[in-house]
Amino acid sequence: MARKILGITGSRADFGLMTPVFEKIIQNPVLELELIITGMHLLPEFQASLEQIAKSNFDKTHHVSMVLGEDTGKAMAQSLGLAVFGIAEVMASAKPDILLLQGDRGEMLAGAIAAAHTNTAVCHMSGGDYSGSIDDSIRNAVSKFAHVHLTTCKSSTQRLLAMGEKNGRIFEVGEPGLDLIKQMEYIPSAELAGEFRLDLSRPLLLATQHPVTTESAQAARQITETLEALSEVGIQTIFTYPNTDAGGREMAKVLRQYQERDFLRVIPHLGSTKYLSLMRIASALVGNSSSGIIEAPFFKLPVVNIGTRQYGRMKACNVIDTGYHKAEILTAIRRSLEDSSFRDKLQHECVNPYGDGTAASKTIALLNRLKLGPSLINKWMDADNENLVEKE
Repeated sequence: MARKILGITGSRADFGLMTPVFEKIIQNPVLELELIITGMHLLPEFQASLEQIAKSNFDKTHHVSMVLGEDTGKAMAQSLGLAVFGIAEVMASAKPDILLLQGDRGEMLAGAIAAAHTNTAVCHMSGGDYSGSIDDSIRNAVSKFAHVHLTTCKSSTQRLLAMGEKNGRIFEVGEPGLDLIKQMEYIPSAELAGEFRLDLSRPLLLATQHPVTTESAQAARQITETLEALSEVGIQTIFTYPNTDAGGREMAKVLRQYQERDFLRVIPHLGSTKYLSLMRIASALVGNSSSGIIEAPFFKLPVVNIGTRQYGRMKACNVIDTGYHKAEILTAIRRSLEDSSFRDKLQHECVNPYGDGTAASKTIALLNRLKLGPSLINKWMDADNENLVEKE
């Protein structure tokens, strides 16, 4: 009988990262995948991300509506409650052997809470990572619920150990998004140029800026500073929508006010293939997306990382950290484009600290070998690696 894995996706970001893992689960004859689709995917403005999931032809999917229309912290908290209710309903009918979670979004915490109350094993990817805002609190909360941790790097493993998690439950596999980069068939540059009206003889900037939950009242001003800096640079720029955290809709409203400017292409959702294909030909990445930290080093792409969202996260030498003010952002963008010594250093010294692009295979091997039962679920009791994982 196949071992049933239940995954959750709530945003374009986590779906892009997890696609290699989901695909390998489907290809494995002793594993079965069901997927909960929730969060941003179910909003009208992100219809393209839902269409991308549909093209993946997953055997069984469940829709759980959770995002409220109000753009506030209160709505985020209430959405979490809706997600717990809806995910618990799905788990009761699906009866998964393992709940597979990734990262630091509220829907992942909702899944962890539901699993904890139904004695379902939780496997959490990217636990122990470090970034600013509420993300850290959510990620760490998921880690405390999780029975198995799949980490991206040594620093993350060490943080989990410092939190009191047991060494025998931690497995360092790397970042699954790098698998996607290695195996992807990229869209030809000429095709991208035609779709987005790009001049390939000129520099291209790719930008994404998300709200920081603890700074949501400043979200509109923060993205305005970025857009004003980009306006002064005047380089062709593709800017994708922010996520739906508190302040996100205000940011999107500002973006729409700028979208008629000649240099700017505002795109709600690109999908992984287009986004990574554009990263491959871009001159620099601007904003505060985790893609600047995790995927960009693979392309040796300069990144202007704005504000506090990625504060404290392990970074390769491609990242230029800056504050929220236009002048700082402008200086950083110009350096990323014009500093020849910086750009030359990236070509020779930029090493991605988040793995080698084999995370999906390592994850599937572990999902196959986990020993389901009380030793796995009762994480407060001593259990070493041999009690939890079958030998290869």
